[in-house]
Amino acid sequence: VFISIIISLAYSSNANSSTISGFELQKKIEVWLKDRGKNANIAILEQIKYPYCDNSKLLINDISGNYKLIKVNCVGKNSWQFIVRNKINEKFKKKERINKKIQVIALKNSKNKDEIISEEDLVLISKKGSERMYVTNKKDVIGKKLTRSLRSKEALKYSNLKNDWLIEKNAIVTIINNKSFITIKEEGLAMDDANFMEKIRVKNIKSGKIIEGYAKNKKKVILNTKQN
Repeated sequence: VFISIIISLAYSSNANSSTISGFELQKKIEVWLKDRGKNANIAILEQIKYPYCDNSKLLINDISGNYKLIKVNCVGKNSWQFIVRNKINEKFKKKERINKKIQVIALKNSKNKDEIISEEDLVLISKKGSERMYVTNKKDVIGKKLTRSLRSKEALKYSNLKNDWLIEKNAIVTIINNKSFITIKEEGLAMDDANFMEKIRVKNIKSGKIIEGYAKNKKKVILNTKQN
């Protein structure tokens, strides 16, 4: 009997209240989403007070088509409305994509760092993950070098493959410096990887001095971009 009285008083208090809090509205929206099999990640300031709205007059709708935007509307004499963002949907979709099995490229046998990959080295395996992370096309790996050693049947990631640099780090190059009517050529050691006309540091083997130039081709670094 005592419990029944408390419940009755609580219901009566809520029904006669002149306001409804952000906390109460958030709970109502979360229940609404749960009833539709959707995860909820919404945030409404608890201290905000809205004019009281009876459940029969409180309308909750998905206005985005994917439950990202939820509209709450109280109809009647003291009508009000607002829109709240549900952030969990996007995270949930990403999780679903990661958990989806895809066909990816893997090594048939173990290979060491810097070894070149041939078509005979490759096999297809099924793996949970994203196509952005794992290699799915053989053409993307054939002829490439590994950035680290990999085990047999280990799925290949794009990060496991070395870029096709025009000049690779530690390559021997010719440093070319055109000055007026004189062209100075000296032997250098590439300190970085670089593609065409990208800035690269090179070490002058004779003087030991490190200077900056631009990758002209596989063997040449020029010190001025205006040089031919």
